[in-house]
Amino acid sequence: MKLSELITNLDTKEIIGDLDLNIKGIYHNSREIKRGFLFICIKGFTFDGHNFIDEAINKGAVALVVEKEIPPRPGITIIRVDDSRKALAISANQFYGFPSRKLKLIGVTGTNGKTTITYMLRAIFQEEGYRTGLLGTAQNIIGDNINSSKMTTMESIDLQKTLKEMVEQKNDYAVMEVSSHALQLSRVEGCDFDVAIFTNISKEHFEIHKNFSNYLTAKKKLFLSLNKSKKKDYEKFAVINIDEEHSKDFIDCNKVNLITYGIEKEADIRARKIRMNLKDSSFMVETPLGGTRIYLNFSGIYNIYNALASIATAISQGIFPGVISQALSKFYGAPGRYKLLEYGQNYTIVIDFAHNYHGLGNILENLHNFASHKIITVFGHGGEKYNKVRTTMGEVIGKYSDYIVITADNPKSEDPMEIAQEIEKGVKKTDKDYIIITDRVKAIHYALGKAEEGDIVLIAGKGPENEQIYHNRVIHHNDEEVVKNILTGR
Repeated sequence: MKLSELITNLDTKEIIGDLDLNIKGIYHNSREIKRGFLFICIKGFTFDGHNFIDEAINKGAVALVVEKEIPPRPGITIIRVDDSRKALAISANQFYGFPSRKLKLIGVTGTNGKTTITYMLRAIFQEEGYRTGLLGTAQNIIGDNINSSKMTTMESIDLQKTLKEMVEQKNDYAVMEVSSHALQLSRVEGCDFDVAIFTNISKEHFEIHKNFSNYLTAKKKLFLSLNKSKKKDYEKFAVINIDEEHSKDFIDCNKVNLITYGIEKEADIRARKIRMNLKDSSFMVETPLGGTRIYLNFSGIYNIYNALASIATAISQGIFPGVISQALSKFYGAPGRYKLLEYGQNYTIVIDFAHNYHGLGNILENLHNFASHKIITVFGHGGEKYNKVRTTMGEVIGKYSDYIVITADNPKSEDPMEIAQEIEKGVKKTDKDYIIITDRVKAIHYALGKAEEGDIVLIAGKGPENEQIYHNRVIHHNDEEVVKNILTGR
């Protein structure tokens, strides 16, 4: 693609050099640059791409997008912009031919529930006969290829490339998690969403957004993008949890079709006659296309909200309740979410990805409702995250648990013991018994050894993850594997 065409939609401040160059690729990491590439210099949290310009040129970059004024480079075209992250996203859309305009794209945002909803939607759409791709925290699924994911929402250049692959494989839909981080950093800039889903919001991720107002503003960007669609043939829908405290913020910024879902308030899609036990749940759902009973192979009122979001979205696409019910009855959950492990033990083990106080509160409250004996919780908080929530997490765990094993969960550059001690402050407020074991394998072993008949052991925080990240090393770790090895004597 000619450089002149590639930068058509960029808001440029200065251009130095030839725009008649043939660009063979775009990237923001100098290590991935090849001959004929455009190198886009991004100032990140750790590294500044402007410091790697010479490396990129040596690898074959013929043009640069920069934010800073830099000295001329002989034979290299330099394009200066205000926001190189946005420039990366806009250029990526142009380079890959705006793939999101060639399929139906559904984005899910919220503090919790995103992963489960995307998997539910994929199950429903496939039941209806649609080819459906999925992008999210646990996996990226493109056709028959299932790959583990490294982040909730991938960088814009990788996202557009992946969406193009979905188009080439004739996918009808793509369902994706859209994190506040991605919205803040323009990763989904230029994506033409057909449906935006709001699940819930709590006071998290302040290590990125600094305060709740900024966090809320970032989330709303997904819904504001619906108002700028280039698609003419499809109706747009905002699907919003009406029971959430901040639902009005999302409704007020919406100018497309609105579908609400909920349990407590009047809603377009509403659950009634809810039945739950520790292993599964069911409810009657009312929809504009009629009602039906929904069966879920897992428990939790929050999972009923996840199902309602999926039902509302499917209804917006003209899928009838009977198809939805059939699909959900065969759905056994997203990877690492509310997974019960059975190895012949006389107590219950639950693995779950819950890693913030809102998610922990949801699953622990549900387990508490059905507990006949003790709840033992194994939990640690990730390093390099907003540390002021750790005491709150400790309080939430202490409120619903009878015994707590505080451990490590990707401590990264932080001291695992210091993270544990911050969680400990909250646990102490509840006067519950606890122990700190920063080695996660030993922590799980201890919790299982302490469990007695009828107890529930919740191992929270990592879900399907396969690694533990320290400041100087990454080791293989999967909670389910650890449990299996302990209980089968390996």
